[in-house]
Amino acid sequence: MAKADALRAPERTVFAWRARREPAGLAGNAKMIAAPAYKKLLAAEPYLRRSIPTLIMIFLVVVAASRVLSLMTERDQIERDARSMIALAAGHAATSLELAARQQPASDAARQEIVDAFARDGSLSPRHVVAVIDRGLKLVTASRNADAWVGGSLDSLFLGGQPLFMFGERAGVLNVIVGGEVWFAGLHMTTDRTSGVLVMAPQDAVLAGWSKTVSLNVTLFVLTATVLIVILYAYFSQASRAAAADRLYLEAHQRVDLALVRGRCGLWDWDMSRGRMYWSRSMFDMLGYEPCEAMLSFGEVAKIIHPDDEDLFELANRIAARETDQIDQVFRMRHADGQWVWMRARAQVLDADAPEVHLIGIAVDVTEQRHLAQRSEAADMRLRTAIESIGESFVLWDAHQRLVMCNTKFQQDTGLPASEVRPGATRQQIEKRMTAFVTDRRMPHPASSKGGASYERQLADGRWLQVNELTLRDGSTVSVGTEITQIKLHQEKLVDSERRLMATIHDLSLARKAEEERSRELVELNRKYMRETERAEAANRAKSEFLANMSHE
Repeated sequence: MAKADALRAPERTVFAWRARREPAGLAGNAKMIAAPAYKKLLAAEPYLRRSIPTLIMIFLVVVAASRVLSLMTERDQIERDARSMIALAAGHAATSLELAARQQPASDAARQEIVDAFARDGSLSPRHVVAVIDRGLKLVTASRNADAWVGGSLDSLFLGGQPLFMFGERAGVLNVIVGGEVWFAGLHMTTDRTSGVLVMAPQDAVLAGWSKTVSLNVTLFVLTATVLIVILYAYFSQASRAAAADRLYLEAHQRVDLALVRGRCGLWDWDMSRGRMYWSRSMFDMLGYEPCEAMLSFGEVAKIIHPDDEDLFELANRIAARETDQIDQVFRMRHADGQWVWMRARAQVLDADAPEVHLIGIAVDVTEQRHLAQRSEAADMRLRTAIESIGESFVLWDAHQRLVMCNTKFQQDTGLPASEVRPGATRQQIEKRMTAFVTDRRMPHPASSKGGASYERQLADGRWLQVNELTLRDGSTVSVGTEITQIKLHQEKLVDSERRLMATIHDLSLARKAEEERSRELVELNRKYMRETERAEAANRAKSEFLANMSHE
């Protein structure tokens, strides 16, 4: 035994060394180089994932702040341009008005023509108001969009224009309130201060383009933020689904590994074209070898298979020759400690039409089942021997009333040959072929014994059997026949003795009755004798008295 272990030790060492060996080559070096960076990336990945919302919010805040500053700068620039345009237009109109007054006396028609000319000028919008005022700050003429203001004074027309009234063009362009709205107003007086030109523009008209730009920017920002939020939501949803899928995969993988380990089962993948085989972790655990991710060679696996069992090379040749496309074999494999482990391997070719043969299957440790089967076989043999050696006939029927087993005594009592009592035969068929009983009587059974029955049967050779049947929990039925011929003979003798005793008792009863009858007759005769005696004595006394009386007389 020690010598056999010594011979197996090198092979076991080679297999264990091969199982622990890491894959070499470019793939192995790339994996070795990329492993630290990959581990760092895996460690930083949760923090990166958590920082994404913050980065997006910072990005949105920066974009919003930059656009707000840009729009406010643009607004200021638009207002400055509008103020400059109003001041220039007022000065130019005042100069034109002063030149026209020098050429000819000022008239309302001339003033209106100058106002209309400036209103038609492309430098001013249709909502700009151009008006001519007199020395008393009263509107003399105005553009067509301000005809209602003609004849009114400036102090009653708008609020906040006092600097204009006092300083004119030196006050610059001011913000005034007209009808509750903000206007830009600029006033330029002529040199003689007898008249002036007022140019006004509503603030909303000046900022109309800027408002559209603001609306467009707000819309674009909202859309961008919405898209980013949707992308963020989709990312986190996808990340959560991926995390859930990873978690489910890990849980399923762990459950599969745990089920394989607990069930003493392993997965194996055999690439026959390359002579490589992959084992799951549970396969190594079952055989006591150190798990690894490397591929095992065909020869290494063949070395740990028992030589008296399945030849792996022959099996591989038959599969390669397309003689079979599946494996279902039971064989022994050597454990790391030198013991032999019974394995049942089952596999199927993935694609029978593929040029390269590839098998995937499972291997189950059936050592305990083999030992249990051996123990069950030994126990069954002992049971059959014990049943065969008893003096009673024994038969066992299953739940469907099919024969399970019987002994030779049962065959002798029923007159059946061994060929007629094969396991699996129905009870009805066997009872039809049995020798008929002379007497078959069911005996009363105790009420406490449920599912049982007793019969007294007389065989053709005159022997008597008492058959006791019992129904088991699984529905099967056990019948045990005990020979009671001697008991029946003793019963017959007892019955005959009892019959003679009863006849004697009957005769004695008759004699006793006759004796009692004679006794009653004697008693009656004695009673009659006593009455006659009494009557004779009475007559005698009467006679004596009569004689005495006669003598006395």
